[in-house]
Amino acid sequence: MKVNSYFFKIFILLACGMLAIGRLYDERLEFFEINISFLMSISFFLFSIPLLFSIKNIKVYNTKSLFYLFFFVILFTTPLLALNFGYNSFGLQKYLSFILIVFPIVIIVIEKFNSKEIKFFFKVILYFITALSFLGLLVVLSSNDRLSVLGGGPIVFARWMNVGIIIIFFLQKKLSLKFIFLMLFFLILSLAAGSRGPILSLIITALLYCILNFKKVFLPIIVLLISIGFIFTITQFKTSVLDVGKTKRLITKDSRSKNARLVFISRSFDLIKAYPLGVGLGNWQIYANKFDAKHLLKHQYPHNLILEIFVEMGLVTGILFLIVLTKLIFFSYNRMEKYNYEQNTFFPLLFYLQFYLILNSFFSGSLVDSRFLFVIMAMILIYNPANLNFNAK
Repeated sequence: MKVNSYFFKIFILLACGMLAIGRLYDERLEFFEINISFLMSISFFLFSIPLLFSIKNIKVYNTKSLFYLFFFVILFTTPLLALNFGYNSFGLQKYLSFILIVFPIVIIVIEKFNSKEIKFFFKVILYFITALSFLGLLVVLSSNDRLSVLGGGPIVFARWMNVGIIIIFFLQKKLSLKFIFLMLFFLILSLAAGSRGPILSLIITALLYCILNFKKVFLPIIVLLISIGFIFTITQFKTSVLDVGKTKRLITKDSRSKNARLVFISRSFDLIKAYPLGVGLGNWQIYANKFDAKHLLKHQYPHNLILEIFVEMGLVTGILFLIVLTKLIFFSYNRMEKYNYEQNTFFPLLFYLQFYLILNSFFSGSLVDSRFLFVIMAMILIYNPANLNFNAK
């Protein structure tokens, strides 16, 4: 059992690393002529393959079968679309990353994970986010540019910070001063990234939590709002926060990002009408510019996971994905409510984390960029709900 436990922990460390990098080979992660991402990819496969072959029985039910069906549709239809519409390095990278990183992790999580592995997974992710936050702080202190850490842009950075806030809030049943400070630290850095999408998604997720837990949070919210108002009134805290990084960008009237998103939506609907079967992974920009050569787009993807799947994989795949999303939201909510009497369950964390990541993928997301979302979905679909009690031995 000790060997199995250590084996799982090493796999989880590697899986979290692969989820953070998001690709099999990243030329930016080269130290002393050794590419860390390449070594990590090889190690990841060496630990993934035995775990995949150790799966003997797969229990199938409706929501889970639809989830797996979506992955298999991507697996088999992508080469067919590439034969018809061509392929490029961006699309090939997305396909390989999704099939060789996300798919194995998803299968192993659903079929092999229990509470111990899930708890360790979130601890590793939280350590990664904490390390990323300190790197982000160094960038904020040394540069006036928007945050860009370890190859990830400001949106990716802000998303990780907000994920850290949600994990701490639900994983730590008793919030000590240390964790409250860490959540505030993550929030300030998320604001400093200057990206509206992640912050707006976090606010909507927090509002949903307040609505669903109104009786429990009413008094704490009143106290929190009064305290915030008091601090903002008698101190220079508001001004200090606005001076951190690109926080001011969140409240300035800059409509360029909004207008760009509207253009992405319009051009995507044009492509869906023209190519209902899809144009192939990575081809959104190419065919959008062919369709309207007078207004060329410099962006490679539509910054919306739903639009990307509908345009690049076709109407059938897009509708299938919407069904999977809808069913999983209700599935996780029902499980959260059903096992609400158990104080130590992962379902609240998984439900709100899934909700946040889905919202964020509407503002800026792609198939590979949403890899963490698919892993959270996999955790929700673990067959035995008892495995999601994080005090289980």
